[in-house]
Amino acid sequence: MERCAINFIARHWWRRVEVWVIALVLVAGGLILGYQAGVWSASSEQTKQLAEVRAAYDAALGKRDLRLTTLAEKTQDAAVKVQEASNTAVQAADTAAKAADKADEALSRAAQ
Repeated sequence: MERCAINFIARHWWRRVEVWVIALVLVAGGLILGYQAGVWSASSEQTKQLAEVRAAYDAALGKRDLRLTTLAEKTQDAAVKVQEASNTAVQAADTAAKAADKADEALSRAAQ
């Protein structure tokens, strides 16, 4: 009789332990599943933000390229104007040299 009571009590406590173990396994599984869902959500959010950053970076690079192209065109236009001014200055120097030669000839004739 005593053995039967001990077996009953042992089975009763074992079932309580089984219930707690099952509950702990379910809670642990839920925590792990929740953690994995959170990681997946954070990863997808990070991927979305990274796509936005890349799009903004590409747009900034496009604007920079446009500014560089505009700067190159302005520099080329300025170089053309400088070349034209240089040609004009050379022509003016030639004209001044011819005028100086003529003035020198005139002074030479006047001195003779």
